[in-house]
Amino acid sequence: MSDMRSQLTVKLIEALTLKGGEAILDLATGTGRVARPLSKQMQSGRIVGVDEALAMLDVGHHHKDPIERYELSAGEADKLPFKSGLFDRAFVSFSLHHFGNPAGVVGEVQRVLKPGGRFVVLDPVIEESKDAVDVALEAKINQVFRRTHGEGFRFHTVSSIERLLTKAGYRVPRKSVISYPFNQEGMDGIPTGRHWLEAALELEKEAPELAERMKKNYFTWHAHGEHAHVKGSFSYALITGVKPA
Repeated sequence: MSDMRSQLTVKLIEALTLKGGEAILDLATGTGRVARPLSKQMQSGRIVGVDEALAMLDVGHHHKDPIERYELSAGEADKLPFKSGLFDRAFVSFSLHHFGNPAGVVGEVQRVLKPGGRFVVLDPVIEESKDAVDVALEAKINQVFRRTHGEGFRFHTVSSIERLLTKAGYRVPRKSVISYPFNQEGMDGIPTGRHWLEAALELEKEAPELAERMKKNYFTWHAHGEHAHVKGSFSYALITGVKPA
């Protein structure tokens, strides 16, 4: 999975369907990880990165190799500091699950998009719940992650992201799911892998039925000493919403 993020970034940029001169909103921009390769696809236009984490923005301001056509702005994702109809494109990468008010976020993005503008969401997704065991497993996974990431954290499914977009008024012409398999010793290199393994080991002790469903839906693990061998896959959704013209 070592080049997973770079592969997904390429797919995200393709989904933006750029002509080269667009005004693009990079929501929860962080340190500009996506903005850098994106800027190389543009002949003109600009990328505006927004983040409420001032420490991230400070890093972005001090790149030794500045990102071309890239501006930074502090702001909350559900209260964007921009006029309506300002951007041709918008995207959020690996951050939707951190937003405590995702409906407010997608609504604000639609407000600042021009008619016909595109909003691309790239985010890790969990399995659709098929029964009460899946529902309980989802609750346990989110509970473990919230210890580190706060009460607003929530993993989405493909259908829940699509519902967020359609309820806000977007048309959803494109969606895809990309899965990345792994079979290795420990969770190094797997995004948020440490928390996934933490949830798995707790379930093994507290709720064997949920542990078995975890193995079926996501990954198996074999603990030995302080280490564990893990095998399975995690999935990522790439979903495009289009604001009505």
